[in-house]
Amino acid sequence: MDFKLLFALPDMENEKVLLHKTDGTYQLPTYDNPVGVNVGFDEPQLYNDFFRNLTGVSVFRRYSFNTDSYVVFVFEQVGKQNPVPANGHDWIAYSEFLSSEQPHEIKDIISNVKSHYNKSTNMPWVCTSGIASYFNWLCDVCSAKNIHINGEITQVKNAYVSNVYCIPTDMGNLYMKIPGKVFITELPFTYELKKLGMVDYPVWVDFNSNMNVFLMKDMGGTDLPDKTDIETLKKVVVQLARTQKNSIKYLPLKCEHNDCRLDTVLSDMIDFPKGVFDILLPTNYKITHDEKQKLECNIKSAIKLLKVVQSKSIPDVIQNGDVRPGNIRVIDNDYIFYDWAWGAVSHPFLEPAAFLHIIRRNLPTDIPAKNILVETYLNEWLEYGTLDELITVFTILDDLKDLFWAHIDYIWVKDIYFACNKPIEAMSADGWLLERRIYYFKNVLRRFIDMDF
Repeated sequence: MDFKLLFALPDMENEKVLLHKTDGTYQLPTYDNPVGVNVGFDEPQLYNDFFRNLTGVSVFRRYSFNTDSYVVFVFEQVGKQNPVPANGHDWIAYSEFLSSEQPHEIKDIISNVKSHYNKSTNMPWVCTSGIASYFNWLCDVCSAKNIHINGEITQVKNAYVSNVYCIPTDMGNLYMKIPGKVFITELPFTYELKKLGMVDYPVWVDFNSNMNVFLMKDMGGTDLPDKTDIETLKKVVVQLARTQKNSIKYLPLKCEHNDCRLDTVLSDMIDFPKGVFDILLPTNYKITHDEKQKLECNIKSAIKLLKVVQSKSIPDVIQNGDVRPGNIRVIDNDYIFYDWAWGAVSHPFLEPAAFLHIIRRNLPTDIPAKNILVETYLNEWLEYGTLDELITVFTILDDLKDLFWAHIDYIWVKDIYFACNKPIEAMSADGWLLERRIYYFKNVLRRFIDMDF
């Protein structure tokens, strides 16, 4: 389904909003083409530049949200405060706009922008001091370290998981990353891995735990291509196994992280069906009583299989949580796993099972590519069982990966409700987070419910 993309930019005091005025009527700035529901995950700078060319005002995006008919990007000004806009745009008081003739949905959008522009539990940059406070920190760091910014700063990513900027400097490109707060433990988890010597990249220039931000050097190299030959993929899964095995001696971790260990998941399964039913009941993604009964039945079967896995005593390892080509850096013929936003401790075989699922459509079709990669990976674990025994364990976890993903999403959704501790308005930064996480949660949950054991 396509949507119209609208842009909302409040003034610095959040008393006015930038609108286009024609023949006494007001209209929010609008993108030229229809967009999909997930356009908020596209690279934001394209839309920042479009808005600047349209209105004459430079912006970065704070957050996005969806309504029945629209996607809305909510911006923050860059540089000069409340500049004189161009091309028939002007700063109009909220009260003036809301008292004019407008569709009900548009009035709701603007009213919610006004109410929630500076409010988010998850996104630390959605606040009164806004993104500007992070650029003040960036400038202070660069000044203290004699780093000179020598080009235009661009916004690489803006989503509920993180906000990322590319900063051209005399020492090369730097990247400022501000992770989200709910469920995401990237800063403390990555800091711990770096302190213990488990990861070398990316190189941090500085960080601020209170602001939940870090500044890093460009890693060089390239991301692993989506379509990769089998020999390269074999090297990747071997490197993954060795990275995991290297982490065993450092466990348990002392930093905050997500607990995806088999024992934890099994203990959570007792109350999982009721918890799932209750948490989805007030949403558009609720499950039926029949689906709940099927979930209960499938979980009983899954528990029996997981106890087989549990009996093999394969040690837990660190888990990246999002190993995909875009999070694997190829540097000097080495493969670096980065972006530890969902850092956890888990059974090792879950990570390659997820990776192989993500790249499944790009695997060679003229050979049994998945089997080759699974055996290549498991050969690194032969000290914990025969190849046949390890294949049995891997197959079980591969079959049950949707249950593990549903369990993670369930915890994430619970954390959102707990952290916000109040009703969450859909047309807000936290509303965007909640709606998308429930959407993905229901998708993986449905796949597990539809399984026949």
